[in-house]
Amino acid sequence: MPELAHPFDTTFLARLQSLHLCSRRIFSGRLNALHVSRKLGSGMEFADHRPYAPGDDLRQLNWNLYGRMDKLYTKLFRQEEDRNLFFLVDVSRSMAAESEKFDFTRKLAAALAYIGLYEMDRVYLMGFSEGITVSRPVLRGRRTVVEALDFLSRLKTGGRTDFVMTGRDFAQQHGGAEGMVLFFSDFLDLDGVVPGLEALFRLGFEVLAIQVVTPTEMKPTLLGEWRMSDPEGGRPHTVHITRRMVARYREEFSAHSERLRKYLQARQGGYVRANTSMPLEELILKELRAGHLLA
Repeated sequence: MPELAHPFDTTFLARLQSLHLCSRRIFSGRLNALHVSRKLGSGMEFADHRPYAPGDDLRQLNWNLYGRMDKLYTKLFRQEEDRNLFFLVDVSRSMAAESEKFDFTRKLAAALAYIGLYEMDRVYLMGFSEGITVSRPVLRGRRTVVEALDFLSRLKTGGRTDFVMTGRDFAQQHGGAEGMVLFFSDFLDLDGVVPGLEALFRLGFEVLAIQVVTPTEMKPTLLGEWRMSDPEGGRPHTVHITRRMVARYREEFSAHSERLRKYLQARQGGYVRANTSMPLEELILKELRAGHLLA
């Protein structure tokens, strides 16, 4: 697998620095960061006034308002906080079925992790297949970007996808926390996806699904007799592929993706399809913003 030591040029990094990961919920962070919560405190964005109470910081009194109303009011601000961002990257064998798929996935995860680290969030990186197979202790701050890239570059594929086991592992490791969980996967564990994600929703996490697909997976063109095998197991077998079979596959693939999108939407989560044929910069700067994952 190619290394990710320098996956982006300086122009693209500058654009990433102007973005932030959007949350549909508000979480109570512990340290100052570069995005704003609805919790009132002493941050930088003005929110409201309240009547002065003994002990209030006199520097926060609104003297202009006092001059008009002859009453003391204390200014309130929205407090800047950090978040927990959990990145779960699918490392099952299906992610390596086509060479560009896993590389694209890791670079996409690297770009979004860069945004989180630039905003001073706490970033957790994990790989999963039959449960969480590898993880990196929490990273925070721009100086840890190199460590994040090193972790992602060392990920190897293997095993089959099991979202139920992955959900259980995550709940055991981080069940007492809160924050955003970003899944990077093809989501081809058809039976396990919803139960696995539901376990995290029940714990109060916000779940964002980024479905990485290749053009071949979306619209296969193979016809005739082929020797085929499941990359995640099973014996190879010969299949005669007809146009009707291809059309049925396309319908089922599209229906599965749509069910996933609707499920996440109903649970106030997020869903974005990432096609590997799209340039990564265009996907991030246009599609992810259009999907309200970034702003």
